[in-house]
Amino acid sequence: MVEQLVSIIVALSQILTSFTLSIFNQQVNDIDYGGIPYTAPAIIEWLTLVENGESDYVIVKGAACSPAENTAAGELQKYIAKISGKTLEITQDTARVRENEILVGRTSREEQFGFAIDRGALGDEGFQIEAIGSRLFIAGGELRGTLYGVYDFLEKSLGCRWFTPQTEVIPENASIKIDARLNYSEKPVFEYRYQDWNCALNESWIVKQKMNEGTRSTAYGGSVFYANGCHSMSSLLPESNFEEYPEYFSYREDKAAWTTDQRCLTNPDVLAIVTQNVRAALLASPRARIVSITQNDNGGYCQCEHCKASDAMYGGPSGTNIWFVNQVAAALEDEFPNAQFDTFAYQYTRTPPQNIVPRDNVLVRLCSIECCFSHPLEECGIMRIRSENRLDKFPFIELDSLRARTADVESAFANDMKGWGDICKNLYVWDYTTNFMMYLSIFANFQILSPNMQFFAANNVKGVFEEGNAASVSGEFGELRAYILAKLLWDPTADVEYLMDDFLKGYYGEDSAQYIKDYIDIITNKTLNTSHHIHIFQWQYEGLIFTGKERKRIDALWDAAEKHAGNDQQLADIQRSRLSFRTYKADLFVDEFFPLNINRLKENERLYNDIIDSGITDLTLGGPISTTPNFWLTPAYWTE
Repeated sequence: MVEQLVSIIVALSQILTSFTLSIFNQQVNDIDYGGIPYTAPAIIEWLTLVENGESDYVIVKGAACSPAENTAAGELQKYIAKISGKTLEITQDTARVRENEILVGRTSREEQFGFAIDRGALGDEGFQIEAIGSRLFIAGGELRGTLYGVYDFLEKSLGCRWFTPQTEVIPENASIKIDARLNYSEKPVFEYRYQDWNCALNESWIVKQKMNEGTRSTAYGGSVFYANGCHSMSSLLPESNFEEYPEYFSYREDKAAWTTDQRCLTNPDVLAIVTQNVRAALLASPRARIVSITQNDNGGYCQCEHCKASDAMYGGPSGTNIWFVNQVAAALEDEFPNAQFDTFAYQYTRTPPQNIVPRDNVLVRLCSIECCFSHPLEECGIMRIRSENRLDKFPFIELDSLRARTADVESAFANDMKGWGDICKNLYVWDYTTNFMMYLSIFANFQILSPNMQFFAANNVKGVFEEGNAASVSGEFGELRAYILAKLLWDPTADVEYLMDDFLKGYYGEDSAQYIKDYIDIITNKTLNTSHHIHIFQWQYEGLIFTGKERKRIDALWDAAEKHAGNDQQLADIQRSRLSFRTYKADLFVDEFFPLNINRLKENERLYNDIIDSGITDLTLGGPISTTPNFWLTPAYWTE
């Protein structure tokens, strides 16, 4: 009972704080979700591939086609059949030339029919699509480019959509016509593109969205493979060595002792052991292009006299870290000439070093963990240092930080990115797209996805990983966010609102989409109209406060969306996404969850049961949902 009372007091204090902050800000009504506005192509001449379920076209692939090109031909055949009912024959380029051909991948027909393609410029993943007379060419990089080209053609020219692994929208039309002057090429802005939203962890969906990690099959062109994952120092030099060799680990001045938090990077034995184990990791994973040499997930870097001297020489712990990884990379470069040695610019190593630069075969992943995610990273300097106690029961905000939250603060992260971009040949970004303290919380970040991705591209970033809720299905908008992120990873200038509208109609249903879009606009406007800074470890009530009138409007929108669902699956998806707003109300003790409501415990139990029935297994990072929750408490406490 005491814990419940404390929880209520904390919530009310934060609500009052957030309301006070919100009155100092001007209203923002027109939301720019980012990207170049989509314009439908103007087609003045048509090329008919299938007419009334009949066709003379064949699909031609190379006799020596790559595994991914073979898949591309099969996928094109499959989806043309799904659309029109006509299954086109697949032949090889050694067969006789026919008048009507769709040529997939590298074939012997290219020069003969004037298809000029620069595969060197397109690389492994770029593609070119061109209609020449009665022929259609879809070709590109043999590793993955041709396959990406086929999916792009199916999407843009034939109207296929793969919103989630389970939600495939394929038009049905007995006739298929395309632009007779179709001619365009694309290649990715980023060489590495991945996200880990639970709904996106599907190999066939990943390749359809042109992401290149998580696709291990050669039929899909393989992937950019990481060895050792992340926070790998714990495996490269295990804690089991601590008792015998404490000097291998980090000395902390605040404890006046050696600790297992990190490793002593200036100890020559540590360098030798880590180098040996990195070599072993590469030998064990011959497909790996990147191997991780990354700090553990804490702030306890070594403060021994040697590390402090190195930090002073190189401008801080980031410099010592780069020195260490450079040594490993130099030692293994000859044996593994194609490997990149990956390290973090994360928390205490985020700031670029001085008097040292990463070697050409070193890759730096800059992490945005402390940043605000309601405003573009380039513009907002508000940061939050994550508490070591992930679910601190008393998250009061001090007055000084309240003043900071309303001020314009230069973005230290943006400065760090520019600094790393100036010295690092291989700069990647590890970005964050959910609230890890409560996956079901409202996380209104759609307005910054495009600006941030464009900012990465403008600052020499070569790879982007977007971390989301990998543990469980989403009770918010994980599916929508995963879809938009996938598109932006390929093209950072993609029209986000167009993508959003398209997804909402295809996933939730034509008649329900607008109600859900109105809700997204409301939470986005509310976020932009207040001093609310979204962070990835944050309580629901730290700024996003709706009035009773606003909450009634939102519930009415969700009611209408449910009422207009076109089928049981759409209704289930709508109700699952609504869980976020219901959880918000429960966490803030409002409406049916008001403390004086005699049915509050029953409402909490109903919410819990709906969460379980929707398939959600985790509410927070590392926190599976409890099997014996206390319904006196809010959902934030329903974890094991």
